[in-house]
Amino acid sequence: MCFLEPDCVSINFDHRADVNGKYKCELNNVSHDGHEHDLRENPNHVYHAAESACLKNPWINNATCQSSFTDKGHRCVCAAEFRGQDCDEGATTCKEAHEMKMYVDVINDRDATYLLLRANVSGVVTLLIDSILVPVFCDVGDFGCGSGGWTPVMKIDCRKGTFHYSSSYWTDSNLPGGETGFDEQETKLANYWSTSFSKICLGMKSNEQLSFFAINKQADSLYSLIADGQYRETSLGHDTWKTLIDAAVSLQSKCNEEGFNVFCTFTISSKARIGIVSNQEDECSTCDSRIVFSTGGYPYDTNSCGNVAKHNPDNGIKYIKAMGYILLQ
Repeated sequence: MCFLEPDCVSINFDHRADVNGKYKCELNNVSHDGHEHDLRENPNHVYHAAESACLKNPWINNATCQSSFTDKGHRCVCAAEFRGQDCDEGATTCKEAHEMKMYVDVINDRDATYLLLRANVSGVVTLLIDSILVPVFCDVGDFGCGSGGWTPVMKIDCRKGTFHYSSSYWTDSNLPGGETGFDEQETKLANYWSTSFSKICLGMKSNEQLSFFAINKQADSLYSLIADGQYRETSLGHDTWKTLIDAAVSLQSKCNEEGFNVFCTFTISSKARIGIVSNQEDECSTCDSRIVFSTGGYPYDTNSCGNVAKHNPDNGIKYIKAMGYILLQ
C-alpha cells in the first residue's frame, strides 16, 4: 500500500484486529531518519521504513520531495509558484505567473488550503526577483490597462514627500510593501531596478475615484527609463492624461510636454518623473500646470502626485492631491 502513495516512506502497523477483524496501517511521509527523537516503541505496532533519498536532497521553495522516483531516487513536486526539475525556477513577473496558471490565496490566509485557480483572480503570489522570493499582489483582469497579469512596482502618496522629483528613492533603496492592492501604503519594490517590460500601467485615485491607462513602452527596467533624468516622450495627448483625475481636472492648453522626466526650461517651473506639463503660452519654459507622478517646481512644489493648475487653465485653478499607482507588464 505504501508504494501506491507517492509521499509514503514508512508505515506503522497495528497487529491487533478491531471488532470487525480489520487492522490499522498508518502511512507516513517521513521516516525515523532525521526524526529519531520522535520515534517511540510500542509493543502493539510494527514499524517499517524505506531509505529516503530526500534526506540527502533537501528541497527548496516549499517543494515536496518524493522518494524512489526517477533515476535520481527522488523527485521534487513544486509549489504552485515554481517549476523546473529542482523547483528552482519561478515566475519573475505577474504576467509570467498568469501564464503559468499559478494559484493564489485569495483570502490572504497563509495557512488556508482553499486556493483558487488564478484565472482572473487578483491576489498575492510569490515572485522570484533578483533570486529573492518576494510576495507580491498581482492584479489580473482588465481594470483599465488591459488583461493579463500586472506587476506593481510603486505606489505614491501625494501627501508625503517620499517620491518628490528630487527624492533619492529614484536612484537608491526600496520601500516595503507590495502585498496589497490599490490602497494608500507607499511602496517601491525591488523590481524597479531589474524587471523588463513592454507596457506600463499608470493609475490615480482622487476623491475615491480610481482611473488607469496603459502606455506601450519597452525598457529594461523602470530605473533605466527614469533615473538618468533624460526626457523620453510619449504621445497620449492632453485629453488622455486628464482621464486620470476626476471631473475637477484642469490643465493649460499649450506646450503639453508629456512622458518620462518631463520639465519646462525655466528653473522653478513644473517638472515630473512621469506625466504631462502644460502652459498658457506657446512655449515650454514657464509651465504652470501638470498631471504627474513625482513632481516638483512651481506651482505647489510639495504636491508629489496629482493635478496642479494655475494661470488660465481650462477648468479653473486646481490643487488636487492623488494616490499614484505604477504597474508593469
